[in-house]
Amino acid sequence: MRVIVSEKAVWYYKKEKEKIGPFTHDQLQKMLDQNKIEEETKVWTDSFEDWMSISELEHFSLPSYDQSPEIEIEKKEVCSNESDQTQVSPRPWIRFWARMLDYSLLTLLFVFIFYFFNAFFFIKSAYSSIFICFIWIFIESFLLWSVGTTPGKWLFGVTVRDEHLQKLKFSDAINRSFSVWWLGMGAGILFVYIITMIVAAVKLSNTGKSSWDQRNHYVVMHRKVGLGRTFVAIIYFLCYFYFMSLFLSVI
Repeated sequence: MRVIVSEKAVWYYKKEKEKIGPFTHDQLQKMLDQNKIEEETKVWTDSFEDWMSISELEHFSLPSYDQSPEIEIEKKEVCSNESDQTQVSPRPWIRFWARMLDYSLLTLLFVFIFYFFNAFFFIKSAYSSIFICFIWIFIESFLLWSVGTTPGKWLFGVTVRDEHLQKLKFSDAINRSFSVWWLGMGAGILFVYIITMIVAAVKLSNTGKSSWDQRNHYVVMHRKVGLGRTFVAIIYFLCYFYFMSLFLSVI
């Protein structure tokens, strides 16, 4: 319906029997676009003799219902996946330092425990590394099952998931940890784990997956480490080696 209305007109709309306003034309149009009012809503301005439906007026643009609905897509954090060679190169050094950080934290814990019980002989023993590597199997399994990562992996942006990108079941987590302990760490035996780590690193670099992840279809993902976390890791390892050198020199 053609009705002459001033551009500076003040508008009102009716909700049940209540007169609501005033609004400018733009404000009312915005409310219509946002579905706060409907096209059958009655509106009025000074030049009208009576209330009229918005749909009867040329002054307002009615929403088009044949448009495709807007779909909001949640933005997810992108992780690089070692199993997909088109996206990312394997990162054996990142995984190495993440594991060393985990072992060092456990080492510090046992150093304090053995020191408290005056078990200095065990701290200097060659069996201490074997013991720590073995105990870590069960701690790592619990962490991978419960939170999906470990302190070292978290700091270096590493997560481990199953083939469906879900956290590992406890049976899968302990199976993986045992495999890493034997195939990657050589059960913590000094000269053996040097060889097994080199073999595992070469395989990871060449094939993109470690033998234990490939066999069980585990997925290792990496997030960007960043300068902040790199700095924290460097400071931590410097403090760790300094503390251990001081500690071993006085016992």
